[in-house]
Amino acid sequence: MTARRSPLALLIAALVSVSLVGCTAAAGNPFSTTSTPVPTPTSSQHSVTAAAIGDSIAIGNGVPAEDAWPLLVAQRFGWTLSDFGESAAGFTAKGLNTHIFDDQVSAVIRVHPDVVIVGATRNDVFAPTATLKQAATAALQRLRAALPKAKIIGVSALWGSDATPAQIPVISQTVKAAVLSVGGSWVELGQPFTGHPELVLADHVHPTVQGQKLLADRISRVIAADLAKA
Repeated sequence: MTARRSPLALLIAALVSVSLVGCTAAAGNPFSTTSTPVPTPTSSQHSVTAAAIGDSIAIGNGVPAEDAWPLLVAQRFGWTLSDFGESAAGFTAKGLNTHIFDDQVSAVIRVHPDVVIVGATRNDVFAPTATLKQAATAALQRLRAALPKAKIIGVSALWGSDATPAQIPVISQTVKAAVLSVGGSWVELGQPFTGHPELVLADHVHPTVQGQKLLADRISRVIAADLAKA
């Protein structure tokens, strides 16, 4: 009798195969939006569930919902995604529906996914670093306690096409520490839109469809490479 593998084990196996080609995609052009090759979906891959915690960039504000980078990443790997992102929200900042990321954590716990993507956000720019550290650490610890087997993936904060304030990398490092402290992994994007207004909307913040695809491609490659090492 063949032993049944867990959804996360199947996910890792699928992404390892993707990483063999995905890690070299767009190597010659940092602003290329060439997509990471998509594995052929199988019935086992469809059983992998994922959830996203994030802000307006993570829900694709200003572009069609199907072009938001978390959904694009999910499609690359055959995941079923629940995106709980909310405009203006952060670990310390209330979103348009008055929720902070800890509220999104509660929503994620209810669906019990195999993978959780957590996007650090510029919306926490006005929070003291100590306050952000406390909020991010508490939210990530609660997430891990409720989902001990989930793969948690953190993604660095984005600013836009204008010059990036010094607090933005501090936000990313603070959230990164919280993610790594619960055994998660980290995707460092840097600021791919700085000086590239063609990749963001007129507000200089939210990515265009091309910008969203660029994020999805970079994030997919890092995730695949990280899981290949596991």
